[in-house]
Amino acid sequence: MWFSMWTVLAVSSFGVAWFLMVYYLIKRRNAHFSRQQKLEELILDKINSANHKKPKIDSSKQKKQLLPRNSLGLTLLTILIVPAFYVFYFLKNDLQKHEEQEHDFLSKVITLTKDSEVPLNIQPFITSPRISTKKYVVLSVATCGLAAVYWLYRIFNDYNSHFKMQWLIEDELLSFLTATEKKES
Repeated sequence: MWFSMWTVLAVSSFGVAWFLMVYYLIKRRNAHFSRQQKLEELILDKINSANHKKPKIDSSKQKKQLLPRNSLGLTLLTILIVPAFYVFYFLKNDLQKHEEQEHDFLSKVITLTKDSEVPLNIQPFITSPRISTKKYVVLSVATCGLAAVYWLYRIFNDYNSHFKMQWLIEDELLSFLTATEKKES
């Protein structure tokens, strides 16, 4: 659900939808990061088995995966002002770290599959712009919390953009795996 819909629900329900919005964002983040890790392991295993001549990539040497966050606990922390900034900070920071890891992974996959018989049409991407957390905190204090609402809007927008791009990449990677399977058969 888009941020604007959640905002209307939050206003009309006296803020109850706020907690649902944050809760579902964290749950969605956890599910996405877990699914991405499984997909990366599957892709690396497949590429390593298909590339007999090239050096293998050890999936255990991949960067440390981001751990799941406690959805309910962190949602309840947003009741208080200072912990809410912590929740916003880690949501933004985790997405940026995840995108960097994903970018590195996709770059390796593109390099390894360059000479394969099956084309792989993907490009590494980063959807979330780098904006200073200090800037958001200062603006939030100066505007009595209005900038915090914008900050949360940006976080939701960045996650939604990331998920959209990820769906396209996953579709292409799965098509690549399927085509590779057919070539081997």
